Amino acid sequence: MIARLRSTRLYLLVASCSLLVGVQTVFKSGVHLVHLDVSVLDRNRQPVRGLTAADFTVLEDGKPQKIAAFAAVDVPSPPPVTAPWMRSVAPDVRTNEHVNNPEGRLIVVLLDDAMIPFDPFAIKNAKAAALKVIDQMGAADRVAVVFSAGSSGTQNFTNDSARLIAAVETLNPSYAMYTLGWETAPPAAAQGGRGALPAVPIIDGDIGFRIGSMTTLRNVAESLIAAPERRKLLVYVSPGITVDPASASGPTMAGARGSTMAMKRANEDLFHQMPDLFRRMQQANVTIYPVDPCGLGGLEAYALRVAQGLSSLRGASVLPPNYDWFAPSGPPPPDRLAQHISTVSMDFLLAAAANTGGKAILNTNDLEPGINQIFAENSAYYLIGYAAPERNNPGSLHRLQVRVGRPGVEVRTRSGYEMPKVDRAERTTPASPAAKSVAGPIASGDLPLRVALSPLAGPDGPVVTIVLGFTQASVTSRTTHMLELRTSAFTPDGQARGAQRHSATVTMVPTDAGRPAEFELLSRFALPPGRYELRLGAHRVADGVAGSVYADVEVPDFAKAPLSLSGVMIETSPPVAAAPRNEFAALLPIVPTSSREFSVTDRTVGFLRVYQGGTSPVVPVRIGVLIVNERDERVVESTDTIDVDRFGAATRAADYRFVVPTASLPPGEYLLTLDVIAGAARAARATRFRLR
Repeated sequence: MIARLRSTRLYLLVASCSLLVGVQTVFKSGVHLVHLDVSVLDRNRQPVRGLTAADFTVLEDGKPQKIAAFAAVDVPSPPPVTAPWMRSVAPDVRTNEHVNNPEGRLIVVLLDDAMIPFDPFAIKNAKAAALKVIDQMGAADRVAVVFSAGSSGTQNFTNDSARLIAAVETLNPSYAMYTLGWETAPPAAAQGGRGALPAVPIIDGDIGFRIGSMTTLRNVAESLIAAPERRKLLVYVSPGITVDPASASGPTMAGARGSTMAMKRANEDLFHQMPDLFRRMQQANVTIYPVDPCGLGGLEAYALRVAQGLSSLRGASVLPPNYDWFAPSGPPPPDRLAQHISTVSMDFLLAAAANTGGKAILNTNDLEPGINQIFAENSAYYLIGYAAPERNNPGSLHRLQVRVGRPGVEVRTRSGYEMPKVDRAERTTPASPAAKSVAGPIASGDLPLRVALSPLAGPDGPVVTIVLGFTQASVTSRTTHMLELRTSAFTPDGQARGAQRHSATVTMVPTDAGRPAEFELLSRFALPPGRYELRLGAHRVADGVAGSVYADVEVPDFAKAPLSLSGVMIETSPPVAAAPRNEFAALLPIVPTSSREFSVTDRTVGFLRVYQGGTSPVVPVRIGVLIVNERDERVVESTDTIDVDRFGAATRAADYRFVVPTASLPPGEYLLTLDVIAGAARAARATRFRLR
């Protein structure tokens, strides 16, 4: 979804001081806090820890600035888990609790399927590199998987490893040929003849893929500029873009033909885009870590194999001096073509790393040490804030430089920023706080929220039930809040699929000591079958606080799929306060909750709706119920059957309820899995819960 998000202006709010631990600085109204995250690396590219504000000098446009806010961030290693499911199975209820955590990093894995060759080794390596990144993400990290050509597998920022892995597995490169168009030139046998001009490519089919790859890189930068200030990494899994600086900066030889001029101009355009691309990456404070999945000599070997099979290159002679690869005077030898393509593509990767402070992982068949190094050097950094000079005008650009008073260290941070300005459209039709909270690539955590989504077949088509939970840590008296809400839906490639707005009144009541007050709002959103990201924003009118939570949902084709399931829904007694309580009355016999933490005294009932679509006769359905604890021990295991007569004749659906035996389970973390089998079809649902 990243690639198509509407870019918004970079904003660095004074409110972000809450991220800077121990900072008590107060600014007068209207003062803009410039917020930087700074890496300090030693000669081995290991983080330098233990620095204080006195070790740093911040320069804006060459002038020193007074540091007003400072904090050291040391990202902890992922905690050890006692059961594999605790890392592999994400909660089905999504929250925004880690959004404002400065230890959380934003990591984009760009699988450059436009340029990754259709080579088994390269494809395997590309997937392995991406999966290694996913395996190392921490609890507060958010990872996105994007592609430069195919978009159906794109996954926006999440820490759901299962969804990220599924996105990676959709990688299917088969685009770039790495021949510079010589497959379109006449065969060598037809190139002779008195007075005949040497054959040249008619068109280079890779031009569009190079442009797509460069465009995706630029869109990633634009989207991350709109993200809050936190550590941002781009793991760029690609053999590089074939951009030839010599051809772009050299003159066009007399007699160059029109068929090659298009190739030369396209190469020039890409070359001239590179400085702006790297500048935007620097402004967004994005560090690029290129990873070449082709391995040692892999791209050159691949290009050579392809070139040797081209009849247009058979018998090619030695190249003349100043040969222009994008406006060629004749066919090149296959080995020289392959060598040149590999060299300029690798140079692009090296330039991307050098211009953004990253490190390129090249010339190796073992990518794991390089991926480990990426996380090692981003495991500790510093947050610095200073008040922007009052003379800075809205929309003005300013250079940044940070120095550290230690010898032999490398300092990496963004190179500049733009003072916020109000768009003309916003002056006349300002976006609501709830709408603004869902406009960025990641959610806003200022207002704590959680959401549980479940797809269902409604009378007029599929719908998604939404249970949006609000939590308030301390409530000493009955408190009523007016809320403005917005829900927006997007496809994986960023296409909007509708939005709805409404308002609600929430009443928080005092709870037992130590327990937060909770309230849930119930709503629904009609969506056709497919994968979506739902963004839910809420604005508390009384104090102006807004927040949002993003969650993925897949809506099955209930009418056609042989077997499909709703999400796991849970009802508790005593219930969590919810409104309007009859919102799902026409759809469900229960009022589901978004809570997944229960007391051993709660009566907790799970609910699942099973559908058998199509026109084949309905068959009995077998359901296996399994609950395992945090030591991966099976504590509940049973099998049940839904007979044919329980399925509605018109809906071809049946409900299944099960009681979670909270009274007989000790406090701790649990995973509930429902395995459903109908004939040859099989599906499963899982939910994590905690008993206190």
